[in-house]
Amino acid sequence: MSLAAQKRDSFPGSLTRTADNSALYAALTTARGVSDIGEPADFSAESDYRLIRVDRQLESISVNEFEIALVNDVELSVIYYAKIELLQVPEVSSRDIAKHQVWRSACMCHTEALRDVSQRVLLGYIAQRYELLLAEDAVFGDGKFYWHRQVSLALELGFHVFSYDEVSRELRPIPTQRALSDLQDQAWSSTRPQTQRAIISIFPLPR
Repeated sequence: MSLAAQKRDSFPGSLTRTADNSALYAALTTARGVSDIGEPADFSAESDYRLIRVDRQLESISVNEFEIALVNDVELSVIYYAKIELLQVPEVSSRDIAKHQVWRSACMCHTEALRDVSQRVLLGYIAQRYELLLAEDAVFGDGKFYWHRQVSLALELGFHVFSYDEVSRELRPIPTQRALSDLQDQAWSSTRPQTQRAIISIFPLPR
């Protein structure tokens, strides 16, 4: 198993375990580069919760990463966590492209706080500052549903949406909900399905 795969496999488990979740909460909330992004993301929840961005060096080989978390300051826990890596692809856009991985708590007591958090983080915050790369494997457990839902929501809100091939760096417009459904039908009917990826932008691409 590759190092990347090992990191990915440990990602959800480390947040599900109470001790590791508490340790992550402490690391995030006491980091130097922590800022509250509830207002710029247009996110609101009960006072127990905070939506934060943390700019810290996660690995010595990479500084183009940051984290976003919804934390509960009563439980001292993390209930939503996104790790964002910024990529530069000049052929696609002059803006950085944000690739992310997401975990969210399955605890029903946080359902209300989690209801709109994906939309606010992805489309209300990240896509306003970067091009958003959305992949089926970005979230753990229900990646295909997550991908389709977020791309559909982006179309509904008027974003420019494109399917994206990471190898050829080719962009193909997804202009309508019907086009998205056709793309999904084609992908899911394939005998050799590939991970679907989309770029979501507030601008027409490439630019």
